[in-house]
Order: sequence, then C-alpha cells, then structure tokens
Amino acid sequence: MYFRFLIRFLLLSAGFALTTAGLLGWQQINFDLASVWPMAHQLSAHPIYLLIFGLALIPPTLWEIFLLENRGSGER
Repeated sequence: MYFRFLIRFLLLSAGFALTTAGLLGWQQINFDLASVWPMAHQLSAHPIYLLIFGLALIPPTLWEIFLLENRGSGER
C-alpha cells in the first residue's frame, strides 16, 4: 500500500519540478513565444513544453492520491 503512495508522490514531485523548471526557463528567455514551434529558428525544446507537461501531470496524480486515501480509510 505504501509503495503505491510512494509512486504517486514521486509523480507529484516530478510534476511540480517540471512546472517550476518550465516556468523558470521561460522567464529566462523573457517569456518569449517566438520559438515555440520547432520550425521557427532552432530545434531546441521550448521551456513552455516542460510547463505544460508538469501542469498536466499534477491533477491526475492528486486524484490518484485522493482515491488511494479514500480506499485506505475504508479498510481501517
């Protein structure tokens, strides 16, 4: 049971880390959106991709943690 929580909390930490890294990377280029599309100038990943992936990872992970907690409270 605790291993399932560990995996979810690691995913939640990864989501927040990706969100923070994406936001800081985007701030580093002055919130520029000019190179979002790979066809623009260079073939490097834009920091907004990290931000989007991190924000997309947080809600489902939180939902899974709430579900595990709800199922676990019924067993006690």
